[in-house]
Amino acid sequence: MQTLNAANALNNTKTSQKDTVEPQQSVSSKQGMEGKIVDPYIHCGFAHSHLTGGMPKPAHRQLTEAEIYNIHGVAYSEKGEHARALANFDKAIALQPDDANAHYNRGIAYMRKGEVDKALADYNGAIQFKRDYAEAYNNRGIAYQKKCEIVYAIQDYSTAIGLNPELVEPHANRGSLYLSRRDIYRAVDDCSKALRLNPDAGMAYATCGVAWLHYGHWKKAKADFTVATILHVDVSVVFRHFYENTEDFEQKTEIQIPENVADMLVPQTELPEFEEGARLKLALKAYDNEELSTGLAARFAGMSREKFIYTLGKYGLSPIRLATEELRKDIESARKASYQ
Repeated sequence: MQTLNAANALNNTKTSQKDTVEPQQSVSSKQGMEGKIVDPYIHCGFAHSHLTGGMPKPAHRQLTEAEIYNIHGVAYSEKGEHARALANFDKAIALQPDDANAHYNRGIAYMRKGEVDKALADYNGAIQFKRDYAEAYNNRGIAYQKKCEIVYAIQDYSTAIGLNPELVEPHANRGSLYLSRRDIYRAVDDCSKALRLNPDAGMAYATCGVAWLHYGHWKKAKADFTVATILHVDVSVVFRHFYENTEDFEQKTEIQIPENVADMLVPQTELPEFEEGARLKLALKAYDNEELSTGLAARFAGMSREKFIYTLGKYGLSPIRLATEELRKDIESARKASYQ
């Protein structure tokens, strides 16, 4: 089989492809032209090599021809050139039929193209050749969910979590699925776990915000919607994944949404951008109105929680109204620091 040195692989792409670019950072969800997330599912990203975690990685490893096609396929898919991406993944799989990552990557490409059944077939192939492929289970769960095969979707998300409890995506996706089934407690639990694993999981904030609406926890809902917006998630899109509009929600749940919360669920042409100074002022105001905790307000302001608490004093605000659990954690942190 033809091989190329890893250091020169991307520089020699003209021998097999034209106009190839280096793979870009994969995204967890589709994004619109303004960069806002418009897909309510969180996909695991591309795998850039056919090697699995348990295989040795030599210092000067040679890339196989199949791997090079795989890399090209990822690059083309990231550019939205689906036909070229699929052609490259086809060649990678033809050269190495048991390459689990090539099947997995082609599944992502098919999903981005909207061909869910073909994506599902490839995720099946990836799992066949790599039984502990947590990311493939997560993405297959999305495919099942899109096909309304909910039981299989829950099974796959749960399997992904069992294989890799630190994987954020299946927690968030299963939480979203539970919310669609009005299992609010489990939805909040899964989304909360996703946020503990990754505080930047904007989609989980948006989903959790919708869940809080069912409990009438307006401050928590506003807080989660605010942070989701900061993380470039269109909250209105996520809300419309579960309900047509606020009237539909109120009719089905018999819960009246306050006007200041309902305003956050109105579709927007673009998401607001916050300058650093404005973010701090909004964070201080939200904290003073008891809409955000010190932790969320600090994230809103773009600073550490410790610095935000210090900043509160400069503006004449007190952190004393911290919840009992927050105070307990702060005291424990202080004690640990004193012994170091």
